[in-house]
Amino acid sequence: MATAAGVTGLYYVNEDARHVAVALQRCGTAGLVGAQVAADYKMTLSKSYASNEEYKEAKRQCDLRCANRVLDALQRLGGIYIKLGQHVSAMVYILPPEWTDTMAVLQDRCDPTPREEIERLFLTDYGEPLEAIFEEFDWKPLGVASLAQVHRARLRPGPDGTRAGNDGWVAVKLQHPALDEFCKIDMETVSLIFDVITKAFPDFGFRWLVDEMRESLPRELDFVHEARNSRLVAQNFADDMKYRRTALMVPEVIWAKRRIMCMEFIEGARVDNIEYLKQHKIDPAQVSAELTSVFSKMIFLHGFVHCDPHPGNIIVRPCKRPHSKYNFDLVLLDHGLYRDLTEQMRVDYAHLWTSLIRGDEEGIRTYAKRVGGTDTYQLFACILTGRAWETVHSADLSSVRSKAELAQMSVGAMEFIVDIADILSRLPRVVLLLLKTSDLLRHMDEVLRTTTTDDHLTYVIMGQYCTKAVWLDAVKHIRERVAQVGFNFTLFKALARVWWNYFSLVGKLWIYEHGMTWIAPLIALVNKRSIDQK
Repeated sequence: MATAAGVTGLYYVNEDARHVAVALQRCGTAGLVGAQVAADYKMTLSKSYASNEEYKEAKRQCDLRCANRVLDALQRLGGIYIKLGQHVSAMVYILPPEWTDTMAVLQDRCDPTPREEIERLFLTDYGEPLEAIFEEFDWKPLGVASLAQVHRARLRPGPDGTRAGNDGWVAVKLQHPALDEFCKIDMETVSLIFDVITKAFPDFGFRWLVDEMRESLPRELDFVHEARNSRLVAQNFADDMKYRRTALMVPEVIWAKRRIMCMEFIEGARVDNIEYLKQHKIDPAQVSAELTSVFSKMIFLHGFVHCDPHPGNIIVRPCKRPHSKYNFDLVLLDHGLYRDLTEQMRVDYAHLWTSLIRGDEEGIRTYAKRVGGTDTYQLFACILTGRAWETVHSADLSSVRSKAELAQMSVGAMEFIVDIADILSRLPRVVLLLLKTSDLLRHMDEVLRTTTTDDHLTYVIMGQYCTKAVWLDAVKHIRERVAQVGFNFTLFKALARVWWNYFSLVGKLWIYEHGMTWIAPLIALVNKRSIDQK
C-alpha cells in the first residue's frame, strides 16, 4: 500500500516520472490494439469457409472491426497517430473501404489544445506572453489538425502605429505541445507495431508508411521550414499571380518560430464546400480546373510539390483582386509537407503521364521502370491513375469512372494487395508522396465536377503541362548538342520529331477540350428534350 501511494505521489510531483508513466501507457495502448488486430486477422484468415462469398464477408467484417478498434485508439492517443490514420484514409485505391471510410473522420476531427497549454507554449517559444503581441486573440480555433491548431488574432500596432497583416488581423498556427513530449517514443512504438505485424504476416508490405512518416514528420513539425516552403512556392508562382494568370494565393508569413507561425489572415471556405460556391456564383468545375493547373505546374514545371492537398488545406473565396480573369481566389495553406523533384524525376514523371494520356503501352513500360523501378507497369499505371488498365490502354482517362469500373478496381485492389504492397514498398519516397497527392486531387476533382461534360478537362489540363515539360527538356538537350557540335541534319530531324510530338498532342488536346465545350450545350439540349418528351 505504501509503495503504491509512493508511486502515485511521484507521478504528481515528479515531471520525469509522469512522462515515463504516460509514455508507457501510450505504448501499452498502441501495442494492445496492434496485437488485437493481428490476432483478429490471423484467426479470420486461417479459418475454412464454405464459399468464396462467405470468406469475403468474414474478411469484410474483420476489416471493419479492426478499423474501428484502430480508430478508437488513434483518437485517444492523438498526435502522430492521427497523422498515421490520415495516411491510411487517403489510400482509397489500395485499401478496402472498411478501412479508408472509417479513417476518413480523422481528416477533420481533432481535439484542440487547452488555452493554458497554448499560453505556456507561446511564452516558452516566443519569449513574451501572448497578450503582449496580440491585441485580440480568438480562443476558438479556426481549425484543429493532427499536428497544430490555428487561431484568428490581431497584432498590436508597431512603434509607427502601423500593423502587419490584414490591418493587423492574422492567423496564428500553434503546434500541439504534447508532440514534443511524445513524438519520438510514439514513432518508435508505431515502428515496433509494424515490425510485429510484418513478422505475423510476411506479405504485409506497408512498412514504408512508417518510414515515410519518420522522414516527413521532423519537417512538418518545424514551422520555420514551413515558412520557407511557403515563400518558395509563392516565388515560383510570382509572375502568374502578378499578371493574374492564376487564381492561386499564398498567405504571407509574417514571422515563424519552430512551433508557432504568424501569417496573413484570409477568410474563405473549404474548397469542397459546394453550397458556399453556389452562394457566391463560383463554378466548382472551374475551381477544379484551376486546382489541376496549379498542381500540374508544381509537378511538371517547377519540381517543387505541395504533398498534402486535402480539402482542409485549400480554401476558396470570391476574388478580391482587380482585373483577374477568375471570380474566385484559391488559397493554399499548410506548407509543411513539400518534396523537391530532381530534374530527371520531374522529366521522367512527365514522360510517364504523357504516355498514360496517350495510352502508349511501350512508353508506360519504359517510364514506369524509370520512375517507380517496377516491371509491373500495368498495375503501377492503375495505382497511379485510379483507373482500370483497359481504360488506360485505350487512352480514355478523360471518361467518367462507371460503377462497374469502380467495382472492378475495388476487387482488383484486394486480389492484388500483395503485389500492390510490394510495388509501394519499392517506390522512391518522393513517388509515394506524388501518388498520395494524385489521390487527394482526384478525390477533390470528383467532388467538384458536377456534370459529366466537365470530366474531360482534368487530363486535358494535365496533358498540356506534362507535354510542355517533355518539350522543354527535349529542346534544352538539342540546344546543348548544338553548342557542342553545331547544327546538323541529325539534330534538325531530332528537333522536327520532338516538335511534332509536342504540337500534335497539344493540338489533339485543344480539339478535345474545345470540341467538348461546343458539344456540351448540344448534349444538354438533347437531354432536356428527352426529359420534356417523357
